Amino acid sequence: MNVKSILLVDDDESTNFINSVFIKKLDIDVDVYKALNGAEALEILEESIGDPDFFPCLITLDINMPVMNGWTFLDNYKKLSPSIKNNCVIVMTTVSEDEKDLIRANKNQDIKEYFQKPMSDEKFSTLLNEYFL
Repeated sequence: MNVKSILLVDDDESTNFINSVFIKKLDIDVDVYKALNGAEALEILEESIGDPDFFPCLITLDINMPVMNGWTFLDNYKKLSPSIKNNCVIVMTTVSEDEKDLIRANKNQDIKEYFQKPMSDEKFSTLLNEYFL
């Protein structure tokens, strides 16, 4: 498996915790990082430049968060080094049932998948198999 890290970006700490439990159930050797908003996630990504153990990575991104929401994160993500962007798969996760969010996500080249919360070990397994195996 090529994935070395997963970055969970959600303002709900319990969601990040539950998702990390799902990932552990898959019994894969991967580091799990957590951010409570888009600004924290960008900081983690920027600090990881040049760290061979960090990439490639899977990012799960919530839409509605304080400080910096998922859409603003994506606007800033575009400005990051290609060495980061070329090695990350972004999956938007949300409780939003607003069709505009789904349409906007489908138009964004950086978003590979769009999932309704909650995630599950099956959803993580599918993502990992599709993008990293």
